Amino acid sequence: MSDTDAALIDHLLALEAERGRCLVEQRFDRLRELLSPRLLHTHTRGNVDDRESYLRFVGGVIRNLGVERADLRVVPLGDSAAVMHGKQVNRACRRGHEDEVITVESTVTQVWAREDDGQWRLVAFQATPLGAPPPAAR
Repeated sequence: MSDTDAALIDHLLALEAERGRCLVEQRFDRLRELLSPRLLHTHTRGNVDDRESYLRFVGGVIRNLGVERADLRVVPLGDSAAVMHGKQVNRACRRGHEDEVITVESTVTQVWAREDDGQWRLVAFQATPLGAPPPAAR
């Protein structure tokens, strides 16, 4: 692996860790900066959000209590894209129902891209549940 690839991998892993912290800490302005305007986010139940609908969902429907990632692999695809893959464990509840916490384990594949302004952003997210999918959130 080249030094350039190693530096990119470290950078993307740091961005992914920050994405998880933003969800839990409800730092939605910073989360918006990490997500591409072209985002396609596929949840474990198969529903798909763009950036705006995803931010409405995490800001108004559910509350993320914990996001853990494990066994992350990053595959650089040249100097402007990379695929990230690994396990995610997400603890969440519906807003207003904090006593009904669910834990969802999934395998996640993500695409990160360097956009026109030079910033790396999450462009695609696909989660496959490990076990039964979570209940539908209204």
